[in-house]
Parts: sequence; structure tokens; C-alpha cells
Amino acid sequence: MESLGVLLVAPMNAYLEQELDRRCRLFRLWESPADRRDEFLRAHAASIRAVVPYAPHGVDAAMIDALPSLEIVSSFSVGIDRVDLAACRARGIRVTNTPDVLTDDVADLAVGLAIAALRKIPQADRYVRAGLWKSKGDFTLTTRFSGKRIGILGLGRIGLAVAKRAEAFDCPISYHSRSEKPFPKYKFYPNVVDLAANCDVLVVACSLNPETRHIVNRKVIDALGPEGVLINIARGAHVDEPELVSALLEKRLGGAGLDVFEDEPFAPEQLFDLDNVVLVPHVGSDTEETCRAMADLVLRNLEAHFSGKRVGIIGLGRIGLAVAKRVEAFDCPVNYYQRTKQEHPSYTYYPSVVELAASSDVLVVACPLNEHTRHIVNREVMEALGPKGVLINIGRGPHVDEAAMVAALIDGRLGGAGLDVFEDEPNVPEALFGMDNVVLVPHVGSATHETRTAMADLVLGNLEAHVAGKPLLTQVV
Repeated sequence: MESLGVLLVAPMNAYLEQELDRRCRLFRLWESPADRRDEFLRAHAASIRAVVPYAPHGVDAAMIDALPSLEIVSSFSVGIDRVDLAACRARGIRVTNTPDVLTDDVADLAVGLAIAALRKIPQADRYVRAGLWKSKGDFTLTTRFSGKRIGILGLGRIGLAVAKRAEAFDCPISYHSRSEKPFPKYKFYPNVVDLAANCDVLVVACSLNPETRHIVNRKVIDALGPEGVLINIARGAHVDEPELVSALLEKRLGGAGLDVFEDEPFAPEQLFDLDNVVLVPHVGSDTEETCRAMADLVLRNLEAHFSGKRVGIIGLGRIGLAVAKRVEAFDCPVNYYQRTKQEHPSYTYYPSVVELAASSDVLVVACPLNEHTRHIVNREVMEALGPKGVLINIGRGPHVDEAAMVAALIDGRLGGAGLDVFEDEPNVPEALFGMDNVVLVPHVGSATHETRTAMADLVLGNLEAHVAGKPLLTQVV
């Protein structure tokens, strides 16, 4: 990748910067004066094919428009709320982030902030350092974290990691999410106000989007109440900050532990003197281990994009593994989605199909069909795969929302498709017949002499085993 032009939008990690400088032609945006950055981008526009942003410094539509050669935005963060995704989709620009690697650190900090706020650890530290223990005696009594009712706003990767940690403190867990999750021991609340009214500590762990902006408003804060503690390790804009400040000053809210703020690096100065607030400067993922892992993931995403096609596989069973083995021979990086992570360290696991699609050039459907996988490839997945992505379905027709796929292909929102199976076989959507970016075959995945003979032999073998009272060869039920 020595000739690859990469724009680093701000200093974010010394190791990442060093590796990009070693492997690529690196452009440092901050080295140009702020009032001349448009000129800087114009001067290097033809060379810049990748941009690396991170949480505080994103990629907006103006930057995307200024870079006609841009192919990929590889963010040094899990959150991509400061990347103009609509502009990227319109241009067919890939966007990647760094999921999973920072989950543990952010969850650790959430619990740490809750304990620090409830036990007043920073205040106790200052008490000792100021000599007050000696001059004034024992520090004030505080309240425990163990056994507190924990409400989690967003039960994704980080939310689940927070729940796991809080359970170890004998804390009952409740949550709010867009839909109820398959965790029966956690209580689901369909709205945030009810969640806040039924917890002692409310942890904000959801992604930021137009629906979750200021999701913690005055009603939620008042429901949490004068004994409640708010912990925010997500994004500052999740919380209506003026309302939070007012509630803390008026003691309508018991306390807060905040890692993020609406206008970083500016934290509300009214909070500085409050002894019921713990403030840290957006350090949720700032450990040596996680930052190194995030940097390596950014580098792997860039390498994957500019080398072989990234192949995403839905379902890493026998067929999925066979596909992976074959595409590896073409130097294609392999990603996959499965209900649980598999023991294949050379393949990158994604916990959702949308994230898998967003990180793939070719998406292969190879999972079994059941009520959970019906229409697993829906409009959202196709939008994530994008106008340069190709969908391959060798699973079952109902895995794919066929109407949404046809529309995406017609509209140019999906780059192409190779289809062996269809929703209403042998009826194939006629709208596909005139498309030159689609390959259609009539459900012939196993239609070779060798395979059909082997299948027939298995049928005969199962019948013989049953009659003879022997174990069946391939028993399903």
C-alpha cells in the first residue's frame, strides 16, 4: 500500500500514525492551518483514496465532495455518528469502524464511574491529599453500588458487557432498547421514562442517531430522581446537557458519572464544583491494549479494501466454511456473521448482519432457513452492502427480501447479485431478466452427478440403518 494516499484527520494514536506513515503515503490534515484546509484538500484530492477519522473529528459531506478519489472511510472508533453516511452511500464509499475491541474497556469505565459517583472516590482522594482526614476526621458516609437496580439504555455489545459486570455486584438489570431482547432475566421497559423510574443507576450505552439524540431529557432525569445516578459512556448528545446541569444544581438528580459531553472538549463549568459528579475526558476506550487493537483493525480494514475483495458469509456452517476456504485461495479477507462467535481467528466476526454487510464487498448467504433467518437480508442489509456490493444467495430464497432486492438493483443501491434460489420457485422476478449485473441459475447448487449420487447413497444408508435397528447416518429428529 506504499502508494496509497491516506488522510488522517487529527492526531489520534501514535502507533496508528506511525504504521500509516510506514505503509502508505500519509497526509496529516492538522498540519495545515485551519483556514487553509480546503486548499490543502484540493491540492491532494487526486491522491487521497482513504480517510481515517475518529469520534471527535468526522468526515462531512463537504470533505467527501472535495475528495473525488475517496474509496473508504476507516474510522478509529466504534461510533460513526460524525461520518456523513448518506453522502458515503451516494458515492459508494465504504465505511468501517472498530466494533468489539473496545467493548470491555467502555463497560469497565461505566461500572467504575458508577462506583466512583456513589462512593465519592475522587472526593475521598482529594480529602486525603488536602490533609482533611487528619484535621477533620472521617470522610462522609456514601452509598454502595452492590445491589443497586441498574437500568441500561441500549442492550448492544457494550450494554450487555455492562450488564454482565453489574450482575457480579448482585445488581438486578433492566433495559430499554428498540425491541425486547432474548434475555429473560433482564426486565425490558418499552420506554425510557419507565426504565429511569425503576432503576437507581441509569447507564447510557446506545448508539447516537436522530432518534436517540437527547433521549435522556428532563422527563427521564426527573423519573430517575434525587437518589438516582446517571452514567453516560456513549455520546454527549444523548443527554440534554442544560437539563442535566439544572437537575444536578437543583438536586433533582442524585449524581452523574460522565465520560462524554455535547461540545467536547468543553464540559459545563457549573459541574466542576459539584461533589456528586465524576467527570472524565472521553477516555472510555483509552487503554493501551484497546487503542492498539483499534489501530490494527483500522489497518486491516484498509488492507482488506485495497487487496482482495472482502467476502462476508452469513452462516459459518459446513457450506459457509467451504466458501471461506475457497475465497481465501483468492486472497480475499473473510468476515462472517453467526449466532455465536466461532473458533476461526483468521476470520473476522461481526455480531450483526448489517455490520457484516457494511464491511464486505461480496455477501454470501449460507445459513439454514428458519424463523430467525427469514428475510435476514433486508433493505437495511442491502443499503449497508451498497452500490458496489454484490449479494450471492446459495441458501434459500426466503433468506432475502426479494422485493427489496429487486428495488435495490433497479435503483442502483445494490451493485449486483448472483442467485441460485428464489422466494417462489420456479418463479423468478422478471424484473431481473434484463439486468446485466445479475446472474440467475435455477437452484442447481447441488445438481452434479457426483453429489446427487452421494445424496441417494445417504438416503439408502439411512433406510438400511433404520430397518437394521442401527444408528442413523444423518439423523435430524
